Amino acid sequence: MQGSIFTAFSDMIIDKMGMEQWNELLEKTEPASQGIYTSGEQYEDSELVNMVLALSEKTGVEPEKLIQAFGQYLFTSLYEGCPTDLSNVDSLREFLLQIDSVIHVEVKRVHPNAYLPKFEYEDGEGTDLIMYYTSKRKLCHASVGLIYGAAKQFNEEINITHPECMHTGKDRCKLIIKFKD
Repeated sequence: MQGSIFTAFSDMIIDKMGMEQWNELLEKTEPASQGIYTSGEQYEDSELVNMVLALSEKTGVEPEKLIQAFGQYLFTSLYEGCPTDLSNVDSLREFLLQIDSVIHVEVKRVHPNAYLPKFEYEDGEGTDLIMYYTSKRKLCHASVGLIYGAAKQFNEEINITHPECMHTGKDRCKLIIKFKD
């Protein structure tokens, strides 16, 4: 997993819970990296997963909820560091439809070793947008958080349902984004 994900996770823990909590997570999970992350480097996914599980155990918050909260927090740093010019994108729908075909293409150009999820799209009922998420990492809950973070960026209200999930044996996750008027 890209180091920038880990640096954002450490920033979130320190911002929300303090440096002591971050140090406690590192002590409890003993990551191979020793918690020293560089944005451009790759690290084992298990380091983040182990920290989320330890944090869940400590707080009593389900891992999926923690991952979603992290996704929402992560959005700002990913958006600000996006290698694609997004200045002409003025709606959440337009942004979401560019993730796979524009944004991820540019991310891959800049970081050729990055492993990115795959998104497919379909129109739903009314103004709904259906996004299908596929990834060996199965971080669909982070994607939900990222979409909520994007909604905040574009000052739009949405609701997301997740009726099909890779965690329950499906080949891909189905995310239905309902846009509020």
